[in-house]
Amino acid sequence: MADPVYFIDNDVQQRVLTIEDAIDVTERMYREWAAGRATIRPKTNMYIYDDDGEHRYGFSTMEGGSQELGVVAIRIKSDVQPIQRELPPPGTSLPTSASKGAGEAGMFCGLVYLFSTHTGAPLAILNDGYIQHVRVAASAAVAAKHLAREDAETLCILGSQWMARTHAPAMCAVRPIKRIRVYSPDREHREAFAKEMTGRLEIAVEVMDSPQAAVEGADIVSCCTNSFHDPVLSGEWLEDGTFISNVLPSELGEDALARVTYTVKNQPLRSLADHVFEAGSPPPGVTPRSEGAGWLKQVDERTPLLSEVVSGAARGRADRQEVTFFSNNEGTGLQFAAVGALILARLREHPDPGVKTMPLDWFLQDIPD
Repeated sequence: MADPVYFIDNDVQQRVLTIEDAIDVTERMYREWAAGRATIRPKTNMYIYDDDGEHRYGFSTMEGGSQELGVVAIRIKSDVQPIQRELPPPGTSLPTSASKGAGEAGMFCGLVYLFSTHTGAPLAILNDGYIQHVRVAASAAVAAKHLAREDAETLCILGSQWMARTHAPAMCAVRPIKRIRVYSPDREHREAFAKEMTGRLEIAVEVMDSPQAAVEGADIVSCCTNSFHDPVLSGEWLEDGTFISNVLPSELGEDALARVTYTVKNQPLRSLADHVFEAGSPPPGVTPRSEGAGWLKQVDERTPLLSEVVSGAARGRADRQEVTFFSNNEGTGLQFAAVGALILARLREHPDPGVKTMPLDWFLQDIPD
């Protein structure tokens, strides 16, 4: 009897996946990628504008696959985004829930499909919420393993929501972190983060009243914010020897980038003209944010890839004084393939009552394509 197709929701993922295992499989996939045994297709965006001039529909995909895993993943996002006519006030960020959504208020549609490279059959469908944050944090932790000082003890987290909640344990998994400082504009959010992470990591998390106070003296600075427009990190606050990671291209200002002496990127640059497609046009005088363009301030074709650093084809940290930076210049489908395949393997070893299954024959047909 054929194996069923799994549907794995966010709750199940959180029960079966450890950040340590996610980091391990992610590092292996970077090594496989460098060796030519894994591959990706860059993120593609499609936008369709409503005639009312108030919204645009967004559809994006990214793919990746591995010989070792025998898995190909495609991550799909589908959402409706309000047209922004004005930027948020300086010093504030735009919550994800205010910038896009699907179905109804506060709901989002993102899915990861896993396929077997041996049979061509679908293996699983996953909600992309939790895996999305874990795969970003795991990649940043792999970068920290090669680019942060080995004795890094003080971690600064800028931001206090989902990305922060995966980055903190990820950095603690690869470096001997003894102190964590957190800052985000919302005091209630940062205090909740500190309470949760202190209990989870058994490391005291200090709530700071300014980003400068959080950054100064930190060995590792993880930018985990929703700030699409305004920098959150200033170069004046950085110490020699710091390692920096980010989630969004705007988080580092020009002065922070000027302090960086060695940058590593997540993936090759993509041609926006070849990967962005539109139907209709925005209202007069409105220029929507272009996904991808912001990374060009941080990386170029000469910037080494993290996969090259992991494989030894490019260097890691040169000395204790170097300010190193991992530019998360968009994610890859290979990250989803790596972590998704790991989740599926764990569930096959130890079934979880929350997993839903569907018959494989629902997905197969006898008409050739």
